[in-house]
Amino acid sequence: MKRIVVAVALVALGFTGAQAQTPQPADWTILHFSADSNKPADVTWDRIGGHWCGILRFLDRLKGCTINSGKGEVGSVRTVMVGTTATVEIAVARTPLSYTYAQPFTPIFYHGTMGVEPIDAHHSRIVYTLMWNQTAVGDAAAQAAAREGRQKSFQAAVDKMAEAANAP
Repeated sequence: MKRIVVAVALVALGFTGAQAQTPQPADWTILHFSADSNKPADVTWDRIGGHWCGILRFLDRLKGCTINSGKGEVGSVRTVMVGTTATVEIAVARTPLSYTYAQPFTPIFYHGTMGVEPIDAHHSRIVYTLMWNQTAVGDAAAQAAAREGRQKSFQAAVDKMAEAANAP
């Protein structure tokens, strides 16, 4: 726990060797993804979101995930491999059916929230929201390509989550 607190404090104070500033002015992009589950919200979450590196099962763009500290609670740190690029993610919020992470060391200051929302006692909805500053991505064509790539890969991941949640 002490390592988590120290890591979060260092990040908050900006004392890291690999600092990346979010370019200003920021041009934030937000994408929303969802899929329905024919299971209650708690069952759906247990099947898709209970493990801090569980996203590796669903998101094809990830080639690895290592838990650096914590178990997914606020302040936990993981490193995901996006292709051959190691990217540090910190859990910045957590509820019983969701978590939000940030990538503070990227110039686009990427954030994601994965969660499950109850619809009724027997059905739920998987939701995933991404937000990043597209200023550092490049020109309009590069920004559109980044959005389209994420749209395709994250909707596919959410669809895989729904398959896993709906399995007998």
